Amino acid sequence: MDRFAPPDEPAVVAECAYCRREIYAGDEVKRIDDAGGYVHANYGMDCAIKYAEERVFDAMGTINIRGEID
Repeated sequence: MDRFAPPDEPAVVAECAYCRREIYAGDEVKRIDDAGGYVHANYGMDCAIKYAEERVFDAMGTINIRGEID
């Protein structure tokens, strides 16, 4: 057996900052510039979108005449 043969499964290289699941070599990711972490970019759970929504926006809804969100 060749001791330098690639493993049967991709290597775990990071943990998703949103779902906390493993990120494997070859996964599509987005890097978080201020935190230095990674999120899955295409994992069926939209980790990148959910991560951004939780950390960037403080309210969501319909804006009223006073400029407030209902």
